[in-house]
Amino acid sequence: MADEKAKQKRTVKPVYAIMSIVDDAGQTLDVNRENVTVHEVVKSADDVLDMLEAGTVPKGAFYKRIALA
Repeated sequence: MADEKAKQKRTVKPVYAIMSIVDDAGQTLDVNRENVTVHEVVKSADDVLDMLEAGTVPKGAFYKRIALA
């Protein structure tokens, strides 16, 4: 019999995005985690573009691609 590795359970680990918001002059805006809302986390770029084109995201919302290596 061939040795088979037992399947190990994958532990889902959180992703932490450290960011700031700057104006056109490069000055950091006074924003903190209490007044920032994460509306949704989406894995598909096509889904993000569809949401933006359809106008289903709240006014003023934006996205930031976070590449996981």
